[in-house]
Amino acid sequence: MGKALHKPAHSKELLDLEKSEKRSCLHSFHRYFGKLIPAIPAFAIKCFTREGDWICDPFAGSGTTLVEAKLHNRNALGLEINPLACFISRVKTTSLDTAMLEKLNEMLLHDIQADNLPVNEKDLPYCINRDHWFKNFVQVELMRINRNINTFFSKHYTGLSGEEQGRILNFYRLVLSSIVRNVSNADTQHVFPGYSKRLRKLDAEGKRIINVFNSFKNSLNKKTRALLEYGSLDPDIQVIIKNADSRFLRAEDYPKATLIVTNPPYISSIRYIETLKLELYWMKYILSRDDYRSLEIRMIGNDRLRKEDYSEIALTPLETINKIVEKVYNLDAKSGNVVGRYFNEMTDVIKNMNRLLEVGGHVVMKISNSKVKKIQIETGAFLTEIAGLFGFIPVESFIDKIENRSLLTARNTYSDIITHDYIVIWQKVAEISGI
Repeated sequence: MGKALHKPAHSKELLDLEKSEKRSCLHSFHRYFGKLIPAIPAFAIKCFTREGDWICDPFAGSGTTLVEAKLHNRNALGLEINPLACFISRVKTTSLDTAMLEKLNEMLLHDIQADNLPVNEKDLPYCINRDHWFKNFVQVELMRINRNINTFFSKHYTGLSGEEQGRILNFYRLVLSSIVRNVSNADTQHVFPGYSKRLRKLDAEGKRIINVFNSFKNSLNKKTRALLEYGSLDPDIQVIIKNADSRFLRAEDYPKATLIVTNPPYISSIRYIETLKLELYWMKYILSRDDYRSLEIRMIGNDRLRKEDYSEIALTPLETINKIVEKVYNLDAKSGNVVGRYFNEMTDVIKNMNRLLEVGGHVVMKISNSKVKKIQIETGAFLTEIAGLFGFIPVESFIDKIENRSLLTARNTYSDIITHDYIVIWQKVAEISGI
């Protein structure tokens, strides 16, 4: 348990080899920015675990680590603050009888096509500027699909238990969520939702065809086929996904992991919630401006600070980090506190990593350096320094170049474009009491 199956010195070569392997279609279930490439958890799982071990991701996102754990017959624990991301992860890691599902799919598609009832305005979801983002007929078609999902099992007796019905309905809801951005006025070529000049021009020339039903049908069939990959796996493998903040948790409530694989947020990085706002609105995870704001400010690396939030400098446990924080703070108080708060928040997460991991277990983390107010911040090195305070020793660190230009993350005005990441590997050598 927790023993490396390969020498750490070979980690970069093993990761590069893993990148050449074909990846699971399950990873493309839902558009999600900032997710891990599947090769990273796959490589880490093969290096540091055996079948039946527990793998943990404290920033689970849309479930890349969890899917790879299940595909490799490992148990998985995912913690994630974004409720839509938790939902995506749960559905992606749920096995379903695809033969039965295909029959139910045909029934659902027939119900949707036969539904000519009007859609009431009061039934439409809360969405700021909804008519800007969605054409009227798109809103109607999305609601019609949603209505038939919700009423499906009241129309059709299948003999399935309530739990089985719930899993299938969640699968259908995920399919619906996965097409929301595609049928909206938000340009899918952009990270943040925006009705671009390109799309406006296509709309003005009548060259953009939106067919909501066909988009749903195609996505439904594709995702059903992808679930076949779970067919031959150990049925006793568990996947636990909690909508929880990794800074604040009772580690004793969860099984101890042999491996943690994660991709934490970057300093003042892309605002992940904004990239998913249309889906969050449409799937009713956000019901008001206050809901949106509440979720936004809970995100690690959040830069939505009020003046009173940065009236005093946010110092950290380490003087090496504080020197950088003070340097940035002297240039811009808000930016300085974004940096200081980030490392304090990550300190709380690293403490909990110690609690969640077995002695001898490993952490494999993808992280990037940042440049804030033109000051270089060695994020991975600083996090490794913090980890040293809480029972971890560094094993290895190496550069992981981003080859695919579409994966280059354009961040906000605080930071530069990320052209490469670092993979840092730690090992837990001691339990830390009283933290």
